[in-house]
Amino acid sequence: MSLKPDNQVKSVTLKTQVSEPDRNSLALDRTVLANERTYQAWIRTGLAALISGLGIDRFMNDIEPVWPLMLVTIILLLFSAAAFLISAWRYKHLHVQMAHLEVDLMPVWMVKILSIFLTGCSLLALVDMFLTSGGS
Repeated sequence: MSLKPDNQVKSVTLKTQVSEPDRNSLALDRTVLANERTYQAWIRTGLAALISGLGIDRFMNDIEPVWPLMLVTIILLLFSAAAFLISAWRYKHLHVQMAHLEVDLMPVWMVKILSIFLTGCSLLALVDMFLTSGGS
């Protein structure tokens, strides 16, 4: 007796079609991420300069003569303010070029507010340095 495959269940394979993103959208995503990494690098550089300037002002004020350390501190604090402003400018520069594309971007207003706030912190640290040094 042979068994006939009358009641066998046919296996059905469903192929789900997963659409892969095209090369242009992937390139745009990489460009957006590169722009954000560049912005973050400028912010990190500015924060490092700000912290270094504050550290010199706070911990090395007993060293004589004072003016070389004050000069280095001033340069670091001004550089940090410049780095914060340049970060916003660089981000906005590429953001404007990509505004017409359908890509998720960090809002420019958020970048500007953060950069202006950090620039203000750098300049306040500079003013505080002059006020607490007493002109010495």
